[in-house]
Amino acid sequence: MTVKNILIVAIVALIVVAAGIMIAFAPGETEPTPGTIVPAQKVLTPDEAKALAAEIAGQIDGDALAALKPGDENTSAYTAIHDRLNAFRSEHPDIVYIMTMRRTGDAIEQVVDADYGSPGGYAIGDGHYVPNPEAPYLTGFDKPFAEIYSAVYGYAPVRNAAGAGVGVVCLKPDGPVGQERLEALAVEIAGEIDGDAMAALKPGDESTPAYIAIRDRLVAFRTANPELTYVYTMRKAGNVTEHVVDADYGNEDGVAIGEGYTLTDDDNVFLAGFEEPTAEIYSLICGYAPITNAAGASVGMAAIEAWNPVTEERVKALAVEAAGEIDGTAMAALKPGDETTPAYTAIQDRLSAFRDANPGVIYVYTMRKTENATEYVVDADYGNGYAPEIGYTYVPTEEDAAFLAGFEGPSAEPGFYVDEWGNKPATVLSGYAPVRDAAGAVVGLVGVDVGFVHQS
Repeated sequence: MTVKNILIVAIVALIVVAAGIMIAFAPGETEPTPGTIVPAQKVLTPDEAKALAAEIAGQIDGDALAALKPGDENTSAYTAIHDRLNAFRSEHPDIVYIMTMRRTGDAIEQVVDADYGSPGGYAIGDGHYVPNPEAPYLTGFDKPFAEIYSAVYGYAPVRNAAGAGVGVVCLKPDGPVGQERLEALAVEIAGEIDGDAMAALKPGDESTPAYIAIRDRLVAFRTANPELTYVYTMRKAGNVTEHVVDADYGNEDGVAIGEGYTLTDDDNVFLAGFEEPTAEIYSLICGYAPITNAAGASVGMAAIEAWNPVTEERVKALAVEAAGEIDGTAMAALKPGDETTPAYTAIQDRLSAFRDANPGVIYVYTMRKTENATEYVVDADYGNGYAPEIGYTYVPTEEDAAFLAGFEGPSAEPGFYVDEWGNKPATVLSGYAPVRDAAGAVVGLVGVDVGFVHQS
């Protein structure tokens, strides 16, 4: 899919899943890819996303936008708004996609897409969709709003008869799927693709029996595995990668052979998929704000999105940052029953402030080793629900290598996990880093869980 799709995926309740571009979460159909389309420079907070959306919404002529109809893409009115959106994106490099939408009866449709004129760009009236009336993003038609979405992608190499890698198959599941399961699915479908036939495909071959056979196989595989929403293949072409067979080709947003993506430094997991099964999670922060006409009435909505890549290195960096803000000497002195002391409260407040300052962080806490196990010390959520008190014991298992390594240096869990957060499934990646006292001795660790609630 493309960045645009991601936005549509996010904006339109994550339903337009096969929109010709691969959300930066995975290689993009037109632009995005598994890393990020643009190297992540800064992670916007929801408040910043709302503010930016409100700013660009205020720069759009609502009356002109409301008057646009399909076919007006070459008019001066359309061009003026289109140029303003692109200029705003250039002024704010954190933004990777920006567009406008409007209501038409009980449906929503695209109006001006900053990427119109590029592969995958939406024309006026495209993306026509009847949303769930409870969809949170609809708030953006009335007031500034922001939300966070995520996606997980799995990759596995496609090989020819000689066993040489000739491409990669990419999967996107609908909702949380464990890393091992996702990698296994990618391996399974990669093994069902004729690598020699795929390698021989060239632009314009979309109607050939060879292409159709692979596409039908992808579609059948998705049908047999309903947790998957998108499946496609890519191959390397010099210093870029390009799409080959897209399960959605033939639909409005399907990607044709040869639509490419220029690799960035963030694409290591994706590129590894050309050699072995891999998986990764990426997220985006979307901001929305109403566009009003001269009378002040809302006539549409401006929507922006910024990538917030959730990688193992980023999670480790977050853990290191949080650990550096904790008074290790004070933490080491805490004992059961000290939950109401100033020392405990100071650390808990520091953890809570850290979470607030880092969108995507859903849980942060500290632990320390005991003689035979580990125990919780300060939990950002203590006092709410079932958060553990000081001394709550956890006995590590053989699967806790990354957790235990966190007492020595930064570490992160290599997979994605399904947890229950607010009674909704969430995909979580955990990072750990040692907490030290004033003398530099390790007295515990901080754990940071980065994840995203799935809005299904």
